[in-house]
Amino acid sequence: MLLVTVGQRLASRIAARGPIPVSEYVEACLYDPDGGFYMRGGRAGGRSGHFLTAPEVGPLFGAVLARALDGWWARLGEPEPFTVIDWGAGPGTLARSVVAAEPRCLSEGVLEWIALERSPAQRALRPDHPAVKSAARLSDVLPQPAPAGVIVANELLDNLPFDIVRRTPGGWEELRVAVGEASGRRGFSLVGVPAPAELVAGLPAVAVGARVPVQRAARDWVADAHRVLGAGWIVALDYGADTRTLAERAGPSDDPGAGLGWLRTHRHHQGGSSWLAEPGSCDISADVALDQVQADHRADVCSQAEFLRTHGIEELVAEGRATWDARAAVGDLEAMRARSRTAEAETLLDPAGMGGFRVLSWSIGS
Repeated sequence: MLLVTVGQRLASRIAARGPIPVSEYVEACLYDPDGGFYMRGGRAGGRSGHFLTAPEVGPLFGAVLARALDGWWARLGEPEPFTVIDWGAGPGTLARSVVAAEPRCLSEGVLEWIALERSPAQRALRPDHPAVKSAARLSDVLPQPAPAGVIVANELLDNLPFDIVRRTPGGWEELRVAVGEASGRRGFSLVGVPAPAELVAGLPAVAVGARVPVQRAARDWVADAHRVLGAGWIVALDYGADTRTLAERAGPSDDPGAGLGWLRTHRHHQGGSSWLAEPGSCDISADVALDQVQADHRADVCSQAEFLRTHGIEELVAEGRATWDARAAVGDLEAMRARSRTAEAETLLDPAGMGGFRVLSWSIGS
């Protein structure tokens, strides 16, 4: 039987309907059931993954989050159950490291960890622990809002589908994905069409020619998350900036398909792949437009380094150094894990890297 690729299905869709929104194209590239990047096994991780997120750096990030969870649980009055929703859980690395850190809310038997992940291949990798449930949809495991808990979204918002608009002398145009000839080859490209008013409502003024993402899915996710908890916190960790800054990163261009400084691709730990070539072959993400995702719900914002320091990363590193000093002569696994905390912390706190990511926190029901 002749297989039909994601690209062929998209090309047929465009032939029938005309150019399609970028969000529709990105959704298919990532989550097409028969060929989307994540649906066929793409994921974060070291040798077996395509990119690294903070939990894959090592167990330290999860150990810090475990401390934060105990603090939030205490501030909520130690409710039972204490529901933690890991939205966009991937292969369950964060859950695995939090469980290994043994927070008090886990040892007391009240932690209910829900790992939400659309990809069946990634859900199959989640840790086997009685406190951890895995699902593609929240309604499958939590039909009613959780009375109290925390929603954690680590590098989720950048991976939600987005649209692209460009400023013109007469206003905004939407860039859509079309099929055409380029350099003697037939492939996908971007074309401009008049932008619907609802698509560009609320966008700030930017230079003529500048191209910016419109992140309605990320904004809608924030609204949905607010409906899931009765009391607690929503914590989203990601890379991003305000829309005007993203416009400057892309720069003005007469060519809609020219480089976009805020759009990223990942394949086998390498960036720079063409996101319009070979749909389904790489991850596609966009720097989070922080002003857009806060349009309806204002958040407390800090850097990831500040967040990790607030929740005790330096104390954990000091504990690791003390353990290494005491067990260096033994050189066992406990000693090596303790020693690795210093290197992990350097990566997680690097202001030019993960330490510069933004953390958006919303308090619910306080």
